[in-house]
Amino acid sequence: MERVLADTPVASESGKEARASRRALAGLGPYAYLLPVLAILGVFVYWPLVQTAILSLYEWNRVSPAKTYIGGRNYAELFGSRDFRLAVWNTLQYMFWILLGKGALPLIAAWAVTEITGPWHRVYRGVLFVPAVVSAAVASLLWLWILNPIGGVLNGLLQVFGIQGPMWLSDPHWVVVALSAVGAWKGFGLSFILYLAGCVNIPQEYVEAARVDGAGRWQIFWRITWPLLMPTTVFVALTSALEAVQDVFVPIQMLTQGGPNQASTNLVYLIWEQGFQFFRTGMASATSVVVFVVFLVLAVWQIRVIDRRLREE
Repeated sequence: MERVLADTPVASESGKEARASRRALAGLGPYAYLLPVLAILGVFVYWPLVQTAILSLYEWNRVSPAKTYIGGRNYAELFGSRDFRLAVWNTLQYMFWILLGKGALPLIAAWAVTEITGPWHRVYRGVLFVPAVVSAAVASLLWLWILNPIGGVLNGLLQVFGIQGPMWLSDPHWVVVALSAVGAWKGFGLSFILYLAGCVNIPQEYVEAARVDGAGRWQIFWRITWPLLMPTTVFVALTSALEAVQDVFVPIQMLTQGGPNQASTNLVYLIWEQGFQFFRTGMASATSVVVFVVFLVLAVWQIRVIDRRLREE
């Protein structure tokens, strides 16, 4: 009797449904491991982003319990503000100088270190990586001593060659360059290690074949090393551009406070000023939303550029 019931269409259909349910649950198993990470991202990343976007539509001083809804007035005031335009221009300058310091110079240094043989090879690698382990506050204090116009190391070296050094942190024409040097020096070590790993992984057969054909070191670098390091170069360049606004926040805070006359303010420091110095939470949130959208566009572009480059390789 039981065998007859098992062979009925109803029992067969129930068995298929049970097997399908088990397969569906087994397919969901790997996603269960992502739940803790998704929960953390949701609580500490995406929910604050949503709240920031909502706050950007209000006028609030972070003290009063009442929030006044003003719609897009914060954005209209932001785009018409001189401080915002100046912060955007300074941010672009920071991106350029930090890209030079964290992109081009580490590439040359990594290639030069790979060309060195002997016991000093590891010493140079360690010394060039040191800035990466120094905190941003310590780096800022160190560069405050270096950039001191009276008795500072940099101006002292310039005086040896008969050059009168400027007031690095007080001159509007030089303050962005000076603070960019601090941020680029702090991030130099990581870019150097990335380039060094790329140089080590270049097949030596290509280099040896070029040497047999009579190519010099510069020709090998220009024709072989740099083209093979292009994926690393694209990654370092784009991440350096994205991180430029954050690399100089601590130096700005500790060395110039945005001066002189807002000449060193960038977008991140502008957000801090609006939110924690002037207590304009809505304006700070609107600026944060604009910066987030710009960063999102740059990140998507970065992913597409790197993916396209890797496909070409």
